[in-house]
Amino acid sequence: MTIRKATILGAGNMGSQIASLLVNAGLQVKMLDIVIDDNEPNKLSRAAYDRITDKRKGQLFSDKFVGNLSYGNFETDLKDESDSDLFIEAVSEELEIKHDLWTKVGKVAKEDAILTSNTSGIPIHEVASVLKPEQQERFLGFHFFNPPRHMKLIEIIPHSGTKEDVVSELRDFTINTLGKGVVVANDVNGFVGNRVGVYSMMDIINRAEKEGISISEVDAITGPVIGRPKTATYRLADLVGVDIAYHVATGMREDPAEEEYFVVPKSIEKLMELGNLGNKTKQGFYKREGKKEFLTFNSDTEDYSAAKEVNLPILDELGRNLSKNFQTIFNAEDKTGKFLWTTLSNLLYYSAINVPKATDDYKNIDRALIWGFGWKVGPFQIWDMIGFEEVKNKLREEHGELPEWVEKRTNKFYDENESLVQVKSLNDYVSETIWEKEKISDLQATSDNILIYTMRTPNNTITAEFSDDLQKAVNYLETSDYRAMVIQSEGKNFCVGANLADIATEIREGRAKESVSQIVDSLHQAVSAVKYSNKPIVTAVKGQALGGGAELLLHSPYVVAATETYIGLVEAGVGLVPSGGGLSELAERIYVQNLERADEIRLLKKAFMGVATAKVSKNAYDAIAMGYLRDTDMIVANEDLVLEAAIKKADLEASYNYIPQAPKRFSVEGTNFYAIALAQLDAMIVGNFASEYDAEIGKHIASILSGGRVPLNTLANKEYLMSLEKEAFIELCNNQKTLDRMEHMLKTKKPLRN
Repeated sequence: MTIRKATILGAGNMGSQIASLLVNAGLQVKMLDIVIDDNEPNKLSRAAYDRITDKRKGQLFSDKFVGNLSYGNFETDLKDESDSDLFIEAVSEELEIKHDLWTKVGKVAKEDAILTSNTSGIPIHEVASVLKPEQQERFLGFHFFNPPRHMKLIEIIPHSGTKEDVVSELRDFTINTLGKGVVVANDVNGFVGNRVGVYSMMDIINRAEKEGISISEVDAITGPVIGRPKTATYRLADLVGVDIAYHVATGMREDPAEEEYFVVPKSIEKLMELGNLGNKTKQGFYKREGKKEFLTFNSDTEDYSAAKEVNLPILDELGRNLSKNFQTIFNAEDKTGKFLWTTLSNLLYYSAINVPKATDDYKNIDRALIWGFGWKVGPFQIWDMIGFEEVKNKLREEHGELPEWVEKRTNKFYDENESLVQVKSLNDYVSETIWEKEKISDLQATSDNILIYTMRTPNNTITAEFSDDLQKAVNYLETSDYRAMVIQSEGKNFCVGANLADIATEIREGRAKESVSQIVDSLHQAVSAVKYSNKPIVTAVKGQALGGGAELLLHSPYVVAATETYIGLVEAGVGLVPSGGGLSELAERIYVQNLERADEIRLLKKAFMGVATAKVSKNAYDAIAMGYLRDTDMIVANEDLVLEAAIKKADLEASYNYIPQAPKRFSVEGTNFYAIALAQLDAMIVGNFASEYDAEIGKHIASILSGGRVPLNTLANKEYLMSLEKEAFIELCNNQKTLDRMEHMLKTKKPLRN
């Protein structure tokens, strides 16, 4: 069965977010909720619909998806037979309410519909018990993490009667259509993510209270230095809700075997009594005092006081290298180090004893904590980082006999460079390596003669060496028997643009004209080689594609983008204009359409405002609306599948008479549009939306998009517009205000308005 239609049962915060996720994935979705007003029976679901489709703060990637979302109620819409392929229930965590709803659904669901519950606390077999035996075979837990759009983890929880083919079908749908990572969990309290994640939170808080380590100190040592988000422990509790953490812990204690592991800390008991539940009540473990200062909770006085200053010597030894940090903690002799090791030791042991109790695969525990809690590394990856045998021996000393599966294991948990992704990775495709250049690029090939050019620069930035290699890669493609090429990078973001620190150094040392000129020329030549290649080139993009990264994909004949791709020409924020052909490409795309002048000016103005204000797309569909992607570019929900899709696209285009692009000439707006843009800049200054220097940069952007300060209908080409880019870029590099913006960005990670 292909899942194309879904019904969401419950249109509250979680239900509505799940609905928008499915609509954005291309499904037809209907939201249902209870009737609270006989005069307006769809009041709750209509409110959710309005939130999702709101023009300013809506949750849909594109207005074209609105028609796939509808709403109704449990009374009138669960009377006739439903054609939904998938039901997802997200109502109150009360078994009686769920049973009443599923009794209704069971009467109208078609015989092959998949039935699921988003419950996080009720055993799946108990929820399913009111259904017919044949319906129970198609019933599973389908646990989303909040917010569903951004959290990669979805737990699928079959009960003992669920058919395996239903599990497989839902798993494939979740990975390929929704773009999520799947952990198949057993039907136990807390499943996998909450079970292990909340255990770690409770253990840390309990131990901190016993040892007198303050809230601020704990958060300083249980965040990024051990590979966890900045929210660390106490801020995380405030974020998710103290009450949520409390209910997960007390729910876990319903299993007698879990009581010793889930002792509710005194501070959480006190906060629950006071109703201080974290961010949603504006006070929990932390309370904001003024704009910047935070007070911390004292469970003895039941009041708040200034956060204790953090001055822990071990923090001087803990940096960005997680492997080194864990080694330091493992060997620590000081109080704080021992505290950290004890919490890690407990985490590793608890994770080990939950295989196969919570899940059959230990990697699923790592996946759950990385994808659902934002950890950089999971428990078994930490174990390997420290040393498999060393940790095994120490855990045995501290906890006694380890689970049989660990005792029997003689090798570490992961092979070198092994990934947790559930689809093919780069190494699975490579059959030949042409070159590997450290900190620049790799050029490899598949068995089907598709080249893969991978960016290896620090932080995926564009460097002169990378541009030179890209030209060589295109030349290698064109002069060999290889059929096509895919450009890609690895890591969170495709490319964040040029190496700003290098450019700032060149400017500071007075080499802007010569050195920066060479960098621009090299990038222009590289993107032109990509654009006009005589064989197909596909760029695979995910995450951020900013500045030069956006310019690279703009010139790619084909792009495969992850849904969560954020594209923008953001150079204005550091006092520059795009200089890698981005403006010239945007202008050419508009001019070659031979539009009516009013439409042409409208599109130029839209492009101008986007670049002048350094606007970044909210997603890949928004990038189409902004002109950075084309309607013909492919959008893939799962970022892990982007490379696979790009390789398939390259293979397809190479198989059927690929026709390369040819240079074009076009008529430009010239001074006509330039005057319109200047008027817009004046209005922005008057409205305090732009500074005088913002306007100076904007004039250069306008001039390039106009085709230069030439008469209307002057013939131009892309090469000429690129020369205007270079000229403007070098001129701005020689302005102290641009250097000030660069240095401020490098120092603070924030733009300077000067």
